Amino acid sequence: MIEFLQTSITPVIAFFTLLSNLLFVGVLLGMAFNSTFKNKVLELINKYILQIMFTLTASAVVGSLAYSNIVGFPPCELCWAQRILLFPQALVFFIAMLKGNRSVIKYMLPLTFIGIAIAFYQSLAHWGINSSGLDCVSVGGDCAKVYVLEYGYITIPFMSLTIFVYMAVVSLLYLRSNNAR
Repeated sequence: MIEFLQTSITPVIAFFTLLSNLLFVGVLLGMAFNSTFKNKVLELINKYILQIMFTLTASAVVGSLAYSNIVGFPPCELCWAQRILLFPQALVFFIAMLKGNRSVIKYMLPLTFIGIAIAFYQSLAHWGINSSGLDCVSVGGDCAKVYVLEYGYITIPFMSLTIFVYMAVVSLLYLRSNNAR
């Protein structure tokens, strides 16, 4: 069963990561070149910011736990650091969503930026760039071990990087559009 999950589910998750990357870049390009489209996207972000942030964080939490607890990929120290930065955000955004408290957006950004830095560093190592010094081992997980490599660039740390970047960009768009008012 574990082998089935590793060989069958990972390509599906990687495909959705690729698809989300393409859509994300497409939306950003659309916003850059079409002010009407930009205004509609900002309107959606302003209206649903907490739901968007909770969905992003919750999906990353579920994915992270599925890879370690169901598929059996042990998390390394860098993976744990990313989890420490991400998991509380899911809870905070859930509570903020229930309370309608949008002010948490700016307070979560530092955690998001630190997560970007760690995930980017680990992604570079997985892509063969700057892998020196990536020798941590924790709970059986080796930081340099590549468990997933799809489309030549999608690894588990890259999936984490993707979520953190989405969170940062959506948060910054929200904060910028609300400061402009």
